[in-house]
Amino acid sequence: MHRAVIIGAMVAVLPMTSAVAGAMGNPPQPQGHAQVSPQADASSKEGLEQWLQTVSAAARSLNYSGVFITQRGEEISTSSLIHYVLPQGHFERIETLDGQRRIMVSFNDQVRTSWPDYRLTLIDNQVGQASFPRLLKTTNGEVDRNYRLERGGLERCAGYECRMSTLLPRDDLRWGYRLWSLPDSRLLVKAQTLDAEGHVIDQVAFTELKINVHPRQDLVRESLHQPPGYTVEKMKVVPVSLSSQGWALSSQVPGFKTVGVFRRSMSVGGKSSEVLQWLLSDGLASVSIFVQPAADLTEPVPSEQRIGGTLALSRRIGESWLTVMGAVPERTLRRISEAVVRVQ
Repeated sequence: MHRAVIIGAMVAVLPMTSAVAGAMGNPPQPQGHAQVSPQADASSKEGLEQWLQTVSAAARSLNYSGVFITQRGEEISTSSLIHYVLPQGHFERIETLDGQRRIMVSFNDQVRTSWPDYRLTLIDNQVGQASFPRLLKTTNGEVDRNYRLERGGLERCAGYECRMSTLLPRDDLRWGYRLWSLPDSRLLVKAQTLDAEGHVIDQVAFTELKINVHPRQDLVRESLHQPPGYTVEKMKVVPVSLSSQGWALSSQVPGFKTVGVFRRSMSVGGKSSEVLQWLLSDGLASVSIFVQPAADLTEPVPSEQRIGGTLALSRRIGESWLTVMGAVPERTLRRISEAVVRVQ
C-alpha cells in the first residue's frame, strides 16, 4: 500500500490549470464575458507577462490563510492553506479536508507530504513547483506569444472585490483561463480553466481567505516536526540533461518548451524506484512526461486517463513505460506523446 501511495504522489505533481480556442487565428469569446475594445486589449497585451509575474509574486510574498476548493470534472475537493514568509524562508501548509487525509508542508525547497492513515511521510525536494495561488511557470516571454489578456470588471469572490481577467489562447493548442485577483496586491483568489467554447472544465477558488495574517510559530514548529511512528521515505530529485537520458522530441509543439528534466529516485519497502520527469510549459500550461522501466510496474496502467481537463496518455517504448500528462487539449497532448522518441 505504501508503494502505491508514493507512486501516486510522484505522478500527481501538475498544477491545476488549462484550456482554449477553437480555430487557428482569433479564439472565440468566452461566454458571459464583456467585450473589450482593440485599444484596451493592445495595452493589456503589452503588460501580460509583467502582470502575471505580479500575480505570482503576491502569492510568494504575502502572509495568508484560507480554505479553497478544487474542481476537476465531477471531482471536488476542499483543502486548507497557510502561507507565511518567515525570516528563515517560505513556509506553506496544505491539508485536505475531505477524502483521504493528506498534509503537505513545504519549507523553502523541501516538501514533506504525510498520510496519517498510513503513518507515512514522503520527503521531496520539489524545486520550482507552481500551485494555486501561484501561476506563472516561466518568465521568458512565452506567455505573450501564446496568450492575450482581456481585462474585466470587479466581481465578489471569497468576500473580496476582485478584478476579473481572461487569458485567451492564440491557437487551438492550449486552453484559456479566467482569473480573479485582488486589485491592490494582485493575489489570485479564483482561477477557471476554459475550453474552446468558454465552458469551465476545471476551477480552483478560495471560499475563505485572510490576508496579512500573523505567522503562528507554534503551528510552524508542529508542522515541521516529524511525528513518531511514521515510515519516512525520501525522494531524491536531481536535475539532469535530456540528452544524457537518451530522449528527445522528434518534432516541436508550438509554444511548448522544456523547462526542466529531473531524475526522481527512491527506495520504497526495500525496492528501488526511479522515474524520469520531463517538464514542458508554454508559460502557463504544463505537460509532464514520465519515463520509467516497464519492469517496475506492478499493476496494469490504462492507456488513457482523464480527470476534468487533465489527461494522461501512457504507452510502452521498448523497455520503458511512458506517461504524458497535462491540462491541455487532447490534440496537444497526443502530439507531444507521439513525438517522444528514444535517441540512444
